[in-house]
Amino acid sequence: MKWFSSFRARLILTVFPVVAAVSVATLVLAEWRFMAAYTRLFEEQFESQIHTYGLAKSKRTDALSARLTEIAARNDLQQAVARSNFNEAGQILRPLLEELATERLQTELPAGLSKAGQAGPRRQILIPRGNDDKGGKDRDDPPRLGSRLPPSQQPYIAIIDPEGNFMTGPKKTLSGGRGGPPLPSLPMEGGMSAEFRRKSGRLQWLGHEKLERVLKEQEIGYLRVEYGEENQSEQVREVFITPLHDPDNGKFAGAFLFGLPLPVLAERLLYEQTKRSEFGEIMSGVWVEDALVSTTIPKDKRAEIAERIAATIRQAKRIQREIIQIDGVRHQLFYRILNPGSPFPLAAQVNLYSLAVMDRELAELRREVGGLGLVALLIALLVVLYISRGLSGPISELVGGTHEIEQGNFDVRVPVRRKDELGRLASSFNEMAAGLALQEKYRSVLNAVADRTVAAQLIEQSSGLGGEVRHVSMLFCDIRGFTALTENMPPADVIELLNEHMTALTDVAYQHGGIVDKFVGDLIMVLFGAPVSTGEDACRAVKCALHMISVRRELNQTSRHSLEVGIGIATGSVVAGCMGSDQRLSYTVLGHRVNLASRLCSIAQAGEIVLDEETYAETKELVQAEAMPPMQLKGFSGPVHPWRVTA
Repeated sequence: MKWFSSFRARLILTVFPVVAAVSVATLVLAEWRFMAAYTRLFEEQFESQIHTYGLAKSKRTDALSARLTEIAARNDLQQAVARSNFNEAGQILRPLLEELATERLQTELPAGLSKAGQAGPRRQILIPRGNDDKGGKDRDDPPRLGSRLPPSQQPYIAIIDPEGNFMTGPKKTLSGGRGGPPLPSLPMEGGMSAEFRRKSGRLQWLGHEKLERVLKEQEIGYLRVEYGEENQSEQVREVFITPLHDPDNGKFAGAFLFGLPLPVLAERLLYEQTKRSEFGEIMSGVWVEDALVSTTIPKDKRAEIAERIAATIRQAKRIQREIIQIDGVRHQLFYRILNPGSPFPLAAQVNLYSLAVMDRELAELRREVGGLGLVALLIALLVVLYISRGLSGPISELVGGTHEIEQGNFDVRVPVRRKDELGRLASSFNEMAAGLALQEKYRSVLNAVADRTVAAQLIEQSSGLGGEVRHVSMLFCDIRGFTALTENMPPADVIELLNEHMTALTDVAYQHGGIVDKFVGDLIMVLFGAPVSTGEDACRAVKCALHMISVRRELNQTSRHSLEVGIGIATGSVVAGCMGSDQRLSYTVLGHRVNLASRLCSIAQAGEIVLDEETYAETKELVQAEAMPPMQLKGFSGPVHPWRVTA
């Protein structure tokens, strides 16, 4: 946990997320742009396909539409439909439409088709128009084209009345005109539409509407047709529904349907060409009547795609995009309605674009960006370690130096390794340490020449301790017989004796909260109540005196020289403050009570404590004392009544 709170760890934990976030953001942005480019490419290709499809449709349908309009205008056809003689109408219509279908197929297909629908040499087959019951040729019928085309290429033909009912079609028996005998039906060639197979006999997409209300002009739509054995094959038919009118009054008399298979050659060609391209194959088809018809999209996926389209295409009639899986490969799905507003069922052009190449490119992009991100993280780590070492090293040295300062080692110095802000900080630290060391020396000298409490007061109060009147208890302690004892003693021994004695008594004074005012020869002066008072200054002074006597007696048992002291204590108002010159000051007290304490000390015998009247009055509950005879002391006009402590 200590490492995580270090400067280096914080720097690493700050830089790494930034580098990682930039790498991830770069990858996301690159993927987004990459996918957008691919999507735009797919959309452009899809639009191109739609445009090409529209041009081909226009080119294909314009001529057919004109021909069908001409056929619908034939007077004999309109007369037959107006008389509801649909058999006659079918006999007129069928050869014309079969010939038109064969012409269109021969112009669009690059080669003729065999029965199996395979490409072969271009050829035109003349087939008898009809057969008699004996299988002979009906010599009155001219030959017609394409009646033996394979089911997938046969035209889709039907006639519808104004109500929308099929008058020619599967399972429908036609009458031979008004009151005529029943005639064979005209088959719906080229397979059966799924819409009509479900409920043949009427155009189901009309609902309850009549055809004459829906069909105002020729319409082109798309129907899904199933053909072959058991209807195993299917295709999309492009169906023209052309209105028929009564030639006499112009009233709507019905319509005929003409449907041809939608060309799928371009679909296969696009698939084969794109399958070999660098972008992957493009599969396409047509969605119609809730099913997808395609020669390139796998059968097992058509139902799923058709369901997706059916679920959305009716709400959003525009380009739709979806992603679908085919054989483990993602594909982009585009689809667009081909016949908006048509009375026919909705149909949509569907394209599937393989995303395999894009996914491979994205995977490669992720690997490259991920690798670059790892390299960037590694470089960032090395840079952070280098920078943090240059920063955390001096900082650690400064932290260690501050700990040394905290422990009182003011001689510590930190190396100045740089010339920047950290270098200036190290230099400032060294200057601070030198200043603190000098201040500590001053403090030591001050504590040595003045009481530490007074020294603290002097340091705290920049203006110094000015003169003031305070109620103070003064204690004077003097050695008895000191002159005679030290008369023949070497100076060094005298100093050693005094230092031992004064050290012990100074410790006692500090223990009782006293202020050591001065040392005068063998005398020590202690103040209680200046510069700070506790309210029990006299009691503390007496306790200190008793303790001094006790300590001195204990010291006599171990010291080379046995000493006795006499103590005098006086209490009263005095003037306290720093006195002296501008160059040398000393904190002390002045007043006749100070002189009284000094005189009482001089009359105290060895081991005695003499108090003045005021001190005794404040401490009589603490000690036992006896009154001494009144004395006339030097410097006092009247007699003094001292008290001697007895217990």
